[in-house]
Amino acid sequence: MKINNKKGIELSNAFGAVLAVVLVAVLVIIAIFIFQTLTTGLEATQDIVVTNESGGFINGSGYTVDTAGDCNFGSFAVTEAFNATDETAIVAANYTVNADTGVIVNATGEWTTSDAEFNYTYSRGGAACTASEDMITQFATYPALVGLVGTIVFLGLVIGILVASFVFGGKRSV
Repeated sequence: MKINNKKGIELSNAFGAVLAVVLVAVLVIIAIFIFQTLTTGLEATQDIVVTNESGGFINGSGYTVDTAGDCNFGSFAVTEAFNATDETAIVAANYTVNADTGVIVNATGEWTTSDAEFNYTYSRGGAACTASEDMITQFATYPALVGLVGTIVFLGLVIGILVASFVFGGKRSV
């Protein structure tokens, strides 16, 4: 009895590798979705007070405060605005505030020649919200790796099958 030892990759073995790569990709996508839903669902739990933030020359397009990128930023309100050069107050009618985005726009154009400073309050999501955002940021690096691993697996399968067919695929005598 002759034992036929073939070396190479069989297509039946490839299914498991491809399935594993696809499963990991699906799990990463589901995890990102869950963390994104968690982040947007967390209510703002911390009220923050900021004093003397320099806004530079404020033009018609506005100034976005430094903390506007905080997790679940909201309830933004300017409590005081003043000219940074001579410390004179800027009347609230001279600017508009977007409470959701943290943008202050010079409504009248009267104070574009000197730096402005602001005191303001806002709310944010807190530690749980920040942790969820950090997880989303970390997961964002994985889809590229899944694609890279998937490409390597597929190329390995194709090359393995081609090599096996050329090396072991010659005519066989009976």
